[in-house]
Amino acid sequence: MTEEQKNGSEEKASANQTRQWDESRVIVLLIGLSLLIEGLLIYYQAGPSQAVVAGVTGLAGVTMLLFAWLVPFEEFEETRSVDEEETDEELRPAALPDQTTQPGQVIEKTAVAAEKLVKAGESAVPGVSVAEKAIEKPVEKPAEKPVEKPVAPVEEEEQLSWFQRLTKGLTKTRTGFVGKLKKLVLGSTKIDDNLLDELEEALFEADVGVKTTQELLQYLHKKVDEEDITDPEKIYAILRDQLRGMLTRFSSEPVFNPGGLTVFLIIGVNGVGKTTTIAKLARRFVKDGKKVVLAAGDTFRAAAIDQLCIWGERVGVEVIRGSEGGDPGALAFDAIHAAKKREADLLIIDTAGRMHVKANLMAELKKVQKIAEKESDGGPHEILLVLDATTGQNAVQQAKLFKEALPITGLVVTKLDGTAKGGVLFAVEEQISAPVKFIGVGEKMDDLMPFNPEQFLEALFADDSEKTKQSDYNVVQ
Repeated sequence: MTEEQKNGSEEKASANQTRQWDESRVIVLLIGLSLLIEGLLIYYQAGPSQAVVAGVTGLAGVTMLLFAWLVPFEEFEETRSVDEEETDEELRPAALPDQTTQPGQVIEKTAVAAEKLVKAGESAVPGVSVAEKAIEKPVEKPAEKPVEKPVAPVEEEEQLSWFQRLTKGLTKTRTGFVGKLKKLVLGSTKIDDNLLDELEEALFEADVGVKTTQELLQYLHKKVDEEDITDPEKIYAILRDQLRGMLTRFSSEPVFNPGGLTVFLIIGVNGVGKTTTIAKLARRFVKDGKKVVLAAGDTFRAAAIDQLCIWGERVGVEVIRGSEGGDPGALAFDAIHAAKKREADLLIIDTAGRMHVKANLMAELKKVQKIAEKESDGGPHEILLVLDATTGQNAVQQAKLFKEALPITGLVVTKLDGTAKGGVLFAVEEQISAPVKFIGVGEKMDDLMPFNPEQFLEALFADDSEKTKQSDYNVVQ
């Protein structure tokens, strides 16, 4: 090594040491000083009672100061510099002094250099130069596969009847709830306490509810004792008949005012899909030949009014709207008189989503209900609570507290296709003594229909054992 190279190495090492002191050591030094000063302040303010804490803190500061001053860093930096020089030496184009670099070889050599950087640390093959490796392994760009446009799925739901959509939508509940009941009962050879305990567990898991489950089991015990039933298969039929009786004890038909305007008030917590439900209800009644008007009573949620207006345009109905942050009671008053002036058959009033535990917001609903009662003929004729079936027993609790504030006349249970806990219908009807009037089993506009208990039970207890993949749901001709 020449004298100039030695001088250059010394200058480089000196520069590394200076850089290290400026970055790493200064930081450690400042931390040490901070800890030392903190220890002194602790002792000065707290006195001998905190001498141990002050001493430990001060000792940590002194340790950091010594660490910054004494510990060398040069070895790692020097080793790193040597490695960098070796890498640079391997990737230097001058490795082939006997060959002339052609313009076409620039891309090839650049690719080899990039490969070297990516595969740093791999051992080189003895006797093979960088240029020879480039010749042996030319860089090849993988052929691009032609992009295939996804085929839009066929909207089979539009070709299915309502009962077929209902049967399909209840697949999860039928598999998780009814399927488990059937497996327990038909798989048993005798009726004993273990079977009844497993039935109770299955009812709980389907969110049938504590009260409803207890009534079902009490009735089952009574029937078994009175009729001396020993065949487990009969239990399945008894449970089905009892569930049918629970669903049919209330009338599920929506109430209309035969002599004038009918007013529906839609309520519920945030996020259950009230606005979408209103649009689906409007579409349903428009198809039945009724003139429908919507009232955008959700004046609190951002863009809620615009959202309902968009749905109104899609369905083809007029929307009575006010200003954001306005009084929902005043909007209900204006909407009722506007609907009467337009000779509408049905007015559906949207309300802001609110938690059932907020007393002031529930009182606001009472105000809207009183205005509707005063300004319309016997209205609101339906106070429909929208519930999300996927929330399970939380939906039951919501229904109980809303029932305490308003005389709920019916329920709209949505998203039954997204849960295996469809048993919540039985629980919520039992808790508030109000029927389910509409159910939703999908996201499409026609997937919300009036609730028919007989069809619901038939779809819920449908036998899927002999169906094939091709014949699950026959298209309506």
